[in-house]
Amino acid sequence: MTRSRSGEFDDVDFDSLGSGLGESNYPLEEVFGGAGADQAKELGAKVTGLDDENALTRYHFFPTWRSQIINQIWFFLSSIGAIWISKTLPDYTVIVGELWTTGSTRYNLHLPLLVLVPGFFLSKILIHIYNSVYIIDESGIEAQIGLVSFNLRQPRLRWEDIRGIEPSQTIWERLLNIGTVKIGSAMTQDAEIIMEGIANPRAIQLLVNSERAKRLEELKQSGSALRQGVIGGD
Repeated sequence: MTRSRSGEFDDVDFDSLGSGLGESNYPLEEVFGGAGADQAKELGAKVTGLDDENALTRYHFFPTWRSQIINQIWFFLSSIGAIWISKTLPDYTVIVGELWTTGSTRYNLHLPLLVLVPGFFLSKILIHIYNSVYIIDESGIEAQIGLVSFNLRQPRLRWEDIRGIEPSQTIWERLLNIGTVKIGSAMTQDAEIIMEGIANPRAIQLLVNSERAKRLEELKQSGSALRQGVIGGD
């Protein structure tokens, strides 16, 4: 079963967080409102599949629209300016071409050149929002970067391979509750996955640390059980 939704971690209860050592005090499914089909339906998640025993929970989320508020302001201002200038100086900013003529009626096409300016800012907004998607599931974290670009990168980290997670926010981003989260692996010194423009980066840091501690504890217990089994067999 696959569950997909666009999450922004806006309703995280930080008081319920624990140390995250030994077990996950903040399990993955609770962050998104519960793992049940009823909760998923209520939250607008897409639920498919029938076998709950082998179910897989996957959450997809994109950079938030709040991360592009500057470009949104420029889009609205340039739209107003393009309309005003096109009406004031139509001879210089509007291309007029004849489409067809029927009898004595002539149909022309008016193409305002300044429409390219707000179109530029709108394309920047859409590319930033939909060029990347971040996936968190029960096995780790995956980033798909370049969905609407020529180059596509799909780095993936398992929970046990995560070395550290570092959220960063400017003063402006703190006011909007957005930021960047850098996730590093044990294989490289640089950040393997960089989540830009996401909502509530602190919640993601707490979530990843909690889930990572849970997976490491499970690996430790399975390793101990395996060693005991080998010793007992000898």
